[in-house]
Amino acid sequence: MRGVKCITFVLWINILNIITGESNFNLELTPKNIMIHVGEDVELICRMNDCPVNVTFMWRAALDKFVGGDVKSNQTVSQLLIRNFSDKHSDIVMCKATCQQDKKEKQKMSKIVVFSFPQDPVLPAIKSLIANQEQKLICTVPNIYPLERFRIEWLRGDKTLHTEVPDVLDSDHVQNYSSVFTYTPSVDDLGKNISCKVTLDLNGQERSTTAKYGPGTITVSSNNTLVKLGKHLEVTCHADGNPQPTISWWKLGKAEPELQSQNHKLIINNASWSQAGWYWCNASNDMGSQQTGIKVTVVGPPNIPKILLSYKEEPKEGENISIFCSSDGGPAQLKLYRQSQSAATGSLNESAVLLNISSVQITDAGIYICEAKNDFGIERSTINITVKAQHSISTKPDLPVAIVPAVGSVSLLTAAGLLIRHCRKKAKSDPSDIILS
Repeated sequence: MRGVKCITFVLWINILNIITGESNFNLELTPKNIMIHVGEDVELICRMNDCPVNVTFMWRAALDKFVGGDVKSNQTVSQLLIRNFSDKHSDIVMCKATCQQDKKEKQKMSKIVVFSFPQDPVLPAIKSLIANQEQKLICTVPNIYPLERFRIEWLRGDKTLHTEVPDVLDSDHVQNYSSVFTYTPSVDDLGKNISCKVTLDLNGQERSTTAKYGPGTITVSSNNTLVKLGKHLEVTCHADGNPQPTISWWKLGKAEPELQSQNHKLIINNASWSQAGWYWCNASNDMGSQQTGIKVTVVGPPNIPKILLSYKEEPKEGENISIFCSSDGGPAQLKLYRQSQSAATGSLNESAVLLNISSVQITDAGIYICEAKNDFGIERSTINITVKAQHSISTKPDLPVAIVPAVGSVSLLTAAGLLIRHCRKKAKSDPSDIILS
């Protein structure tokens, strides 16, 4: 419609020139074409050359649309100053000049292109962008005009994701425009900023905004890591986000998590059994934080196991005892046995086995072995357990044990007689040893 108005006005001017006839006077209007931003001032100068007397000037707009402004005329020059030009002003301004010598008129027009593109597009902060999860993104371009001359692009790094030209329904005034884009990030896009770029086709002006978003997808070089005892381990963690997230590594334990590192790499030198366990990579920026975990497993031959008896002293017959077999090294299968006879066996994940013996006997005494075994080696510990008899066992003497009389009336003579009788029996059985007269 605006183009049709311009053509109509030009035809009208040409017809007017034919009717009025050409004059030898020369009329100049500068600048001829203007491109200004809404809110700026416009200054037009109309000059009549070769007119020896005063000139009468008149300023008007195409189809009587509003022009406004301040006019200053002086003999053969007239100046039009329009302050704070807006989309309500006419885009075609005409200067009409009449030389008083012959009353001939001349007319010139200037095309004014006005636009509004005052600031960068606005992107609300995004909580996170996670690979393969759909996300709705909104880019708002404030106070733009004319709407049909703008193009909006969504980019991830240098890759164009979506291009949009506004669907023009009402574009004759300054307004806001929002582009809504449904986006599903891919793994290949991780680490690249997402931005909204707006281009004004009138003069190629561009404005863009990069979205700020919290840590999303976190990637690590390994999710389940094995390291040999005494060897080196290095794990790298990366997180998508803008600003670039800060990475920190934490080790989970029975107490509070322990800070391990404040860079992208978790480094374990000379791996020990105590360094096995779960580690968390924490990524954070101004928008939020995300975590992911890895399990570090230390492998190697088991430590020498420990074997203990529940009694500090030698146990007695009939007492209950317990024998403990334990290992504080890496994963190992524990076995507790007496000599070649298996007594107790634990699973690979158990750190101790226990053997209970009820009413221990002398026959339970002996050497017990605690064995720790895995794919990398075997270690053993032993304990020698003795059992004390509940009562002493006496051997029958060659001579009778002296009997202490229980009654005082028993005489020494009776005792002597018993002794002589014993000796005679002994002499009969072995006459060479004892002779009695």
